[in-house]
Amino acid sequence: MKSYRYALPLFIGLSSQSFANQEMLTNGNFEKDLAHWWVAGTTVSVDNGEACATISSPGSNPWDVILGHANIGLAEGNTYAIAFEAKANTDTEVKTLIQHEGPPYTHYFVNQTELKPQWNSYHYQFNQTLPSDAGAEFQFQMGAQKEATVCFRNISIQGEPYREDRSVSPLRVNQVGFLPKADKKAFFVSESDEALRWKLFDANGINIDVGRTLPFGLNKASGEMIHQIDLSYLTTDQQGLKVTIDDVESFSFDVHSSIYSEMKYDALSYFYQNRSGIEIEPQYVQRNDLARPAGHPSDVVTCFDKKDAWGNNWPGCDFEVDVTGGWYDAGDHGKYTVNSGITTWTLLNLYERGFWLDTVDIPFPDSSVKIPENNNGVNDLLDEARWNIEFMLSMQIPTSKRVSTPIGDQSSSQALTLTDTDASHLVFHKVADESWTGIPLAPHQDKEKRYVGQPSTAATLNLAAIGAQCARIWKDIDSDFSKKCLTAAENAWEAANKNPEIYAYNNFLGSGPYDDFNLVDEFYWAATELFITTGKSGYKDAAVNSPLFLDVPKGDIKTTGDIFWQYTAPLATLSIALVPNEFEQYIVAKARENIISTAKSYQAQISNEGYAIPYSVEEYPWGSNSNLANRGIFLIYGHDFSGDVSFVKAAANGMDYLLGGNPLNISYVTGYGQYAVEQPHHRFWANVASEQFPKLAPGALIGGPNSISFSDPIASGMQGNCTGQTCFVDKIGAWTMNEITINWNAPLVWLTTALDEGQLSN
Repeated sequence: MKSYRYALPLFIGLSSQSFANQEMLTNGNFEKDLAHWWVAGTTVSVDNGEACATISSPGSNPWDVILGHANIGLAEGNTYAIAFEAKANTDTEVKTLIQHEGPPYTHYFVNQTELKPQWNSYHYQFNQTLPSDAGAEFQFQMGAQKEATVCFRNISIQGEPYREDRSVSPLRVNQVGFLPKADKKAFFVSESDEALRWKLFDANGINIDVGRTLPFGLNKASGEMIHQIDLSYLTTDQQGLKVTIDDVESFSFDVHSSIYSEMKYDALSYFYQNRSGIEIEPQYVQRNDLARPAGHPSDVVTCFDKKDAWGNNWPGCDFEVDVTGGWYDAGDHGKYTVNSGITTWTLLNLYERGFWLDTVDIPFPDSSVKIPENNNGVNDLLDEARWNIEFMLSMQIPTSKRVSTPIGDQSSSQALTLTDTDASHLVFHKVADESWTGIPLAPHQDKEKRYVGQPSTAATLNLAAIGAQCARIWKDIDSDFSKKCLTAAENAWEAANKNPEIYAYNNFLGSGPYDDFNLVDEFYWAATELFITTGKSGYKDAAVNSPLFLDVPKGDIKTTGDIFWQYTAPLATLSIALVPNEFEQYIVAKARENIISTAKSYQAQISNEGYAIPYSVEEYPWGSNSNLANRGIFLIYGHDFSGDVSFVKAAANGMDYLLGGNPLNISYVTGYGQYAVEQPHHRFWANVASEQFPKLAPGALIGGPNSISFSDPIASGMQGNCTGQTCFVDKIGAWTMNEITINWNAPLVWLTTALDEGQLSN
């Protein structure tokens, strides 16, 4: 039986073809500001069709400062013409180039362009002698020189563009399989408004059933006309099933109770494999090539003490901190307190759910997980979480230390006023490299100088919340550690209230800002966790008087995240609903009622979605896949507090999408499915960049479609050319779509563990 590939509308599915003398840049005259352009290491302002880069921190490499444009498809044998006008406020040399968008960054054209204080026109021509490349990018590299302001206008590349065929099958399904009592749907793209005949084949290729599709109509999230195939009647264990329509064949799938039994362990292994400060040993990973030496085994750093990219001079501090340990946040080697907070809470909450609910077991008992601590008499999930809690504790500033903190409008790139602050018990926002490192790079190979950024109120409140959660969990496991956590938490609470408006600022370039300018949710979360743990009335008053008291996600179509590091209020409400506490019973009941209401709102959205997911939004944000997983947490709690198993089925629908039931027919969990993502944005799991590095580990959740932010070199060329669920490409350089992070894998651990508990098994 043959199969064929179906071309998605918009960005996906452009066939290889040529168009003579076509303009290959989009928005080369900057009429749409910086749309389709991306920027690194500088700020760029656009006025009257002129894009000007202010270079305050040039870095040590030309590529430390870039203005770039992706999707320059070059066809072998074709000739291309480059033209632009440029000037600089002082004589400046800029590298003009076209290269492959990822490692090994093959150069197809490169020229050292000398800019003068007056506008000049520049014209170049080259022939593409190397093989065709649909993934080339155009760049002005401006780093590793003196400070300057460089301006460009009227940029053009003329020639015959090359585009690769990225079509996908019109028949999509969860490529791993379904739990026996779950809703089971496959999906087919067709303009027909009539039901279409499908067939079901077993692993031996024998036709065991036939039926008719259910025409859904337009799926707004992808721009496709969808038919649904209902296979919910399949409730007995079966393997290797396939659906066909005409001559189109789906990927195979199973029906089995153990669909998530291995996946949950691989998802949790993500955290061990991304530990900092410890050797990753072969006996604890899925393959020997995933083992590596310890990265940053002595992470002793001080405050950033240089000029930032916006011209602000940071004075540093007169002490060092040892922040060895913790988890690397994402594909780079930074560690961030705020992202650590929600991630650690999610893992600890999974433990607390098993501890406090009679209907489920405590997951990951001692000796069940492959980690060095797996035979110490403590639950392995707690062992993994503790590795990062210890790091978070180390980010707290000792008593009587002073640090310069910014005041002013930190949401913009304006100059700041720095003030000398008594930083006692505040918490540093991040520790990271001074400059971004390249790909591939193992953690132990990282030679960049590292700094802590300034403390922030958000980071301080994250430690207050996690410290309180830690204190109650370890009280009867390790009383000394419990007391240490609580002391840190209460000190952090006091420090945050004394300094309620110290916001994150991106003061050095080798890390993300994780900025947040509304901290009402963090104050509510920290106060709630502290009251649950201590019973002290002051914390209760702060929680009850918060405008976000008992807040939960509303399932609004405009939402960009249901729970994430910028919106932590629901974490407090979940803790009130789950953990025994001294809130009045009606408050606990109201918290549970609100959670059930949220679960119902998610469940109701399934009927609006062609891919039958509990997720209706106007745009797909950065990390959209994690939003689906986090919604699964609320849906599972909706079942826990109501007994309605339909909520669990809705959560499983979300996993169906993540594992292949989506417009790209791709599994977003590494190592799972016949067509799964292979190029996550990760510096060590970077075999696509160099064969000296390993292929990815299984069990990592990719960020997924992103139709809001197109700020990476690859995504920038997709802006305006994709719709919602189709705004994704599996490329290692597409970090706004193909990134993997601790805060996305934590809900994957949570959800796969809950789905493996048996509510949908026979």
